[in-house]
Amino acid sequence: MMRPKLGRLLGAGLMASLVWAGAGCKKGADAEAGSRASSAPSPSAARPPSSPPASGRGAPAGAGQGLLLEAGRAADLRVTSDGRFATYLMDGQKPRLDGVPPQMLLGSLHVVAVDGGEPRVLGESVTNVPGGLLFTADSKHALYLTGYNPASQSGSLNVAVLDDVKADPVVLGTAVSYMLPSPDGTKLAFVDGGKLKLGPLPAGPFVDVAAEVSTAQFTADGKSLLLKRRLSAAGGLAVVSVEKPEEAPRKLADQVGDYAVSPDGSRVAFQVRSESVRGLYDLYLVELPAQKPKRLAVASQAFGFSPDGKWLARSENGKPDVPGDLYVGPASGGPGRKVGERVEIFSFSPDSQAVGFLDKYDVTARAGLMAVASLPDGAPKRVGDRVPNFVWGSDARYVAFLSRFLKPEYSVDLMLYPLGAEKAEKVHRGVFGYGFMPGNGQVVFRSNCIRNGRACDFKALELPQKEDPRTWLQGIFSYKLSADGKRVLATYARMDSDTYDIAAYDAKTQQRKLLDQGVQVPVHFGGKDDARAVYIIAQGAKAGVYSVSAMP
Repeated sequence: MMRPKLGRLLGAGLMASLVWAGAGCKKGADAEAGSRASSAPSPSAARPPSSPPASGRGAPAGAGQGLLLEAGRAADLRVTSDGRFATYLMDGQKPRLDGVPPQMLLGSLHVVAVDGGEPRVLGESVTNVPGGLLFTADSKHALYLTGYNPASQSGSLNVAVLDDVKADPVVLGTAVSYMLPSPDGTKLAFVDGGKLKLGPLPAGPFVDVAAEVSTAQFTADGKSLLLKRRLSAAGGLAVVSVEKPEEAPRKLADQVGDYAVSPDGSRVAFQVRSESVRGLYDLYLVELPAQKPKRLAVASQAFGFSPDGKWLARSENGKPDVPGDLYVGPASGGPGRKVGERVEIFSFSPDSQAVGFLDKYDVTARAGLMAVASLPDGAPKRVGDRVPNFVWGSDARYVAFLSRFLKPEYSVDLMLYPLGAEKAEKVHRGVFGYGFMPGNGQVVFRSNCIRNGRACDFKALELPQKEDPRTWLQGIFSYKLSADGKRVLATYARMDSDTYDIAAYDAKTQQRKLLDQGVQVPVHFGGKDDARAVYIIAQGAKAGVYSVSAMP
């Protein structure tokens, strides 16, 4: 619960979103590059597949071992949340427009079942820009922009029913710059020519809600829709009833920055440009249905609700170059308790019984003191120094974090703090990417990295800790965890080309199986119970979209 974001603005964060952080983990915090560990790799660990000598540019000889879903030059592979369908852009081209990021593509959007079947063309000139393609939460519909114009960052909004191959996509708007399905997947909000429209999926009817709108957000309960107006309309924030969209939106404030909605959808915390501290925002809170907002804090830079919606944490009294102090109070807006100083990064535990934060944060070094405070009135406890990031375990019993050690030599080490313990314990030296397995049975991480972090040992520490971490795999580039935490998809960076080999690993049996060679990252789990791996081979005669059994 760091800094709340406004939504899926087309083009916003493009560079960060299109470059996949393959060296990290699916649920871990940001990786620290350049760190090393001095311990020797375990001889019993599964070793990476060998990379045969290059035979010219193209895929290696062993590429294409999986089920070919569609042949051709593909990019921007995505898998629906239920694992049934994969979408991708075929024959993507960079737009002929100066100033666009080099990763931006326009191509033909295709969809295919990950178990195999006839690919289906959904539309042309679809972009890989974030927000240009979305799925509903139930994976029934794909929402995407065709004829995308990079200059105006807009296109024609199409809705396709994924499991009905005979149904033609429905065009809902021709100058759409923003779209968002409701949490239950039954309704859709989109901005067409600056006008916000709202209605049922897949075909409406849609009601004009407001003009001069940039983005919108549903509350978690789906009862209200927040809309953010363009700067030309004072950057205001308003709210409208989803059940009565024909009623005029109620304005909450103008010159609004970030905002966050409580998990139960009953409250909204939002920033309004401060009149007393130039360049910063004051924090306001409003109850929904919209009541009169009240100011909670001056010069607030970071804020967020706890997962259970009971608490609201926020920084107060900050300065343009100095984070404010961290206060935690009731989500209803009562007085807060100060728990930290100069805090920019914080996160509630998954059970909302504690808050972790980086105290006395150094903006230049991008690190602070790791601290944890139990709620409602536990004293803050500092458990780590020079910490750039941290992550909670899903059961809230542990906090894992990186700590930069300067002596006897510089090292970025993984630390583990069991909640309530006297101190944190060192897990391993020289760690690059870490996280908890689903179910919190282990904390996993990459270490002993060589080749600038492109080949690392993949290790796991059993929880509660009884022995040293075990090496599961050697020489991996990235990893992805199955939803049940029983399997790992690992990639290995090849030395003969800018491609990767992919393997599946069973955490219980410790069996590893090479799945394919010469693939592109990222790779995805797909199918029922994450039974398959879905990936792209982009080079050579075997180029195409593939899936293969992910069972070692």
